[in-house]
Amino acid sequence: MFIVVMGMIILSVIFLQSYAYRKYWDKDLTALFRFSGKEAFEGDKLYLRAEIANKKILPLPWLMVEYQLSSDLIFSGGSAFETGESMKVGVFSVMAYKRVRRKLPFTCGKRGVYRLRRVRLLGSNLLHTQTYHKYLNCPNELTVFPGLLTEFEGLSVIINNVDVMLTVRALINPDPFTFRGIREYAPVDPLRNINFKATAVARELMVNIHAPTSSKQLEIILNMEHCSIHSSEELYEQAIRLAATFAHHYLNEDVSVGFYTNGRDVVAGKNTYIPRGTQTAQLYAIYRALARLGLAFRPNSISAYLDTLDDKGSVYVIISTYHGADFISAVEGMAARGLAVQAVIPVKNDAEIILAESTEIKIWRNL
Repeated sequence: MFIVVMGMIILSVIFLQSYAYRKYWDKDLTALFRFSGKEAFEGDKLYLRAEIANKKILPLPWLMVEYQLSSDLIFSGGSAFETGESMKVGVFSVMAYKRVRRKLPFTCGKRGVYRLRRVRLLGSNLLHTQTYHKYLNCPNELTVFPGLLTEFEGLSVIINNVDVMLTVRALINPDPFTFRGIREYAPVDPLRNINFKATAVARELMVNIHAPTSSKQLEIILNMEHCSIHSSEELYEQAIRLAATFAHHYLNEDVSVGFYTNGRDVVAGKNTYIPRGTQTAQLYAIYRALARLGLAFRPNSISAYLDTLDDKGSVYVIISTYHGADFISAVEGMAARGLAVQAVIPVKNDAEIILAESTEIKIWRNL
């Protein structure tokens, strides 16, 4: 009789706990997942912060969390493990009226925009005989900027060429908005520089003096046109890093920098053009544009765009893994029109290409 009673009690407990968990396992159960930062650079280490709260009497000794993230975010430390290319799983134990916080470390392995949209919670009863699941929306976004080249290895000649062109163009085309002083008129001075108030006071022609050093203007053009020979995803990524490095270097030198690419922005769905600027926000805008650049799209030829350029006050730096005859012709056409242009062709170290370097065209072996 005792055995029968104990058996009835055990069966009742099993049934009651099964019923209770089936009906109330996710009651007052909340979960919050967020990245420890909104922006980072390639190679930076961040955390995915997890916070799970169980505000009821039923404990959750076995709670699995599934979330999808790109494998380019490399998790470590044993706090999460992969079940596929992009599925991560974490195991938690959340007792009654407890809150569990955990930091899941990862490394930003590649530039891009990463989103954590939905998390799946999988719970079970005490005996682990039944499982339940629940989806939670956890909108979160991380933008990873391209890494900067730590040194201009193999680029010293190119940098020197660009520096010289910037200086020459600044002297030829002084900034009309930067006032430095007033002097007497000379026959070589343009009439637009005449200061009429100063002329009236001095009773002779006086002209404004402008500071040429602040009028350095650089246009960075990134050609994402596909090249079937010697091309690889990493080669395009290196070209993107080079564009970011040029922007960082010259904006720190007080150069007004603009940016254009025929690559597709994965968020906006169109090409990116950023007018010239010199503020910190300008560098951030270029970083963000490069982070959001997709490689899966097939861009239009850059040659037609190059043929439209005509600003003789700017220096054009064109970064292009593609070096077909139409591209080379377009670059040479820019030089023939009197534009200051420097094309950089990134190639692999062991690549054999038939391309003659010139003043306007330089090959950069970097992989």
